[in-house]
Amino acid sequence: MTEVPVPVLAAVNGPAIGAGAQLALACDLRIVAPEARFAIPAARLGIAVNPWTIRRLALLAGTGTAQAVLIGGETLDADAALRCGLASRLGDLGAALAWARDLSGLAPLSLAYAKKALNEPDRAELAKDFEACWASDDAAEGQRARADKRPPRFRGR
Repeated sequence: MTEVPVPVLAAVNGPAIGAGAQLALACDLRIVAPEARFAIPAARLGIAVNPWTIRRLALLAGTGTAQAVLIGGETLDADAALRCGLASRLGDLGAALAWARDLSGLAPLSLAYAKKALNEPDRAELAKDFEACWASDDAAEGQRARADKRPPRFRGR
């Protein structure tokens, strides 16, 4: 999910425990209902999670929160997930679907570039992708739409 060039949005409306939390971590954005909960109970089960999960949790929620979840066995409720940055927004499935509709109107090349830069900032191709965004038909369309005071119609070219 981290490598597809489009945003992946998780709608978490209950417990995301273990693999469910890992799935939510792999998404670009997370919208959580008030009853959402996040936990990775590896230490309670005598198992380990992969290093990617640990790094991703620390990146999104902060090292202190990652330590509390992974070493302290804590569960994060929706408010805590929102406060630490693990959750992007608070909302129900309807809010998630509305956000997904909004995302579908954004410039695909810009989204793909931002996602790649956020997930793999050391990639050598970032400079090429950056230039491609600026030279794209979508960039010209965005400027025209702004001047015309209308919504842009991006085509991913």
